[in-house]
Amino acid sequence: MKMGHLYSVSDKALFDALNNSKLTNQEIIDIFFSRGILISKETKRKDLALYFSRLTHGFHDFEFLSEILGTYSRKEKSTSCEIPSTVKKEDVIQAAHELCQKINQEGNTADTNILPNGDIELVVKYKKLNLDKSELRQTVNKEATLIIEPSKTGFTLRTPLNEDANIWKEDLLQKIQEETDTEVEFTEISLEHISDHKLRTEFFTELIKKIGNYELLDVTDAYVYHPKESTSVDSDFDRDDDDEEVDFGIHISKASLKGEGVLQSEELHSLYAKGFYIWRVIWRCKEPAVGSDQIELEAQFAEPESCTEFSYIAKGFYKYKNQGTYSKNRTTLSYSAEKDLLQKLENKARETIREISQKAAEEGNEED
Repeated sequence: MKMGHLYSVSDKALFDALNNSKLTNQEIIDIFFSRGILISKETKRKDLALYFSRLTHGFHDFEFLSEILGTYSRKEKSTSCEIPSTVKKEDVIQAAHELCQKINQEGNTADTNILPNGDIELVVKYKKLNLDKSELRQTVNKEATLIIEPSKTGFTLRTPLNEDANIWKEDLLQKIQEETDTEVEFTEISLEHISDHKLRTEFFTELIKKIGNYELLDVTDAYVYHPKESTSVDSDFDRDDDDEEVDFGIHISKASLKGEGVLQSEELHSLYAKGFYIWRVIWRCKEPAVGSDQIELEAQFAEPESCTEFSYIAKGFYKYKNQGTYSKNRTTLSYSAEKDLLQKLENKARETIREISQKAAEEGNEED
């Protein structure tokens, strides 16, 4: 699956591209020089763009400009999957190599590395088209890193949360299954088996209380969901028109609250009472030591109705200044600090899922 490329654009698009401020004067000189044309720095950019756009152009011109003007994707949320200990490391490595070969054959660039700490890293560089942008800015340069980390229970596969990475993840798991003699069960973090809206909310409130040594400071954003109940009417039953309820077709599925002390707000608790549950949350936490920085985290179920595709991201940290004050600008965490934090978040999420599942089972037994 090659992620589309541009092969031709209009003269107007070329004119606009050469007038774009992202294109430096030196790059303008280079593109003219590639045609054997020398230009003066005194010539106006608009005149140069008008002249060049009238020339005959080829793919290399479009590729040169789209590489400069194309956008780069933002950091994406991560999602993880557990691979059991019955799978051998050499089978995982072989599956990763086979996936790399397949991706490269599709026209993208993929490479597998065994890191010093034992992690298996699969890096994919590819391009996507965003047709909402102007022609020479439609190319989005993307990079997806699939990490397979050895764990006490086997391996943890961590991938970005997007459609392309999900396809590669499924391909990798399929190849691991093919390399293994026995049936392999891959486990993801999910609340699909729990329908109680209170327990779904409890998953998040318990999750964020403490991640490793990081204790909850405040929730800044809470997103809640209320699935629409499917109602079916049996036409064989006679109904009294006077007693029939009127459905006005009004149903609010999603709501969000932002600010300070969101979890304690009356507005959120009133939504709980109506059957809403949390599906996405952004919060800040810190270690108890004096002078610790504030960490901002986000966790969500990408499919809020079924509570599947659990994903998360360490958004960064606010550096401690002095006397209880913190910087206003958020700073990106180092690779090692982020990895350690995400591992702790994953472990806490799985632990919380087990506790919530046990609680749901006990409540079910009481009802029986």
